[in-house]
Amino acid sequence: MKKLFILAAASVASVSAMSSCGQGNAKLATYEDTLAYAIGTDLGSMAFQFDSTMNPDILAAAVKDVFTKKSAMTREEAGAFIQEYMTVGLARKNEAAGKKFIEEAVKDGAQTLPSGLAYKIDKPGSDRKVALGDSVYVKYTLTLPNGQELEKSQEAVPMLLEAPYLIKAWLEGVPLVGEGGKITLFTPASLAYGEQGNRGIAPNQALKFDIEVVKVVPGTPDTMPADK
Repeated sequence: MKKLFILAAASVASVSAMSSCGQGNAKLATYEDTLAYAIGTDLGSMAFQFDSTMNPDILAAAVKDVFTKKSAMTREEAGAFIQEYMTVGLARKNEAAGKKFIEEAVKDGAQTLPSGLAYKIDKPGSDRKVALGDSVYVKYTLTLPNGQELEKSQEAVPMLLEAPYLIKAWLEGVPLVGEGGKITLFTPASLAYGEQGNRGIAPNQALKFDIEVVKVVPGTPDTMPADK
């Protein structure tokens, strides 16, 4: 709930900014109507980021119920449900979605390892294969199953192919190609950040990595990489 309160405060701040700049592009009857639309815009944007699959009609109905004092939940009950969703419901939802994501990748031609990792070798690379304990310089893109991009390296970055510096999916997947190779990893949560999630990645979140192995160097890079 603390996060929601912070976002609500941000909404008020953005409305204040709008007040100082006029009504913007909204063409509404009154200044108060424009205020309502501005707050609704922020609320809708926050809700979409929270879960883009939620029903906007129900969201709008809940707002109306609050104003007419007919809400089916108290604010405390709503907060408790949101907390339960974030700790239990979201993990359960992501687990089902992750399973479907891997299954669809396999149907689309991905191969699998006994661990459950699905992969596509886009370019095998040279005979200079990657081995555990090597340093690899890679370019990579990390996306969610829905295509949302979370990270993208602009330059080749050093990674030590060894636990605990890399997640299991990388330790299993990257050695499947050689220097200059490219591979796509369709990663179940069990081979990524698991039930707890990490650094903004939700619990039980499946992930997709597009990886290009630019260079292979035996041993440890000059600067130890952060966990990936």
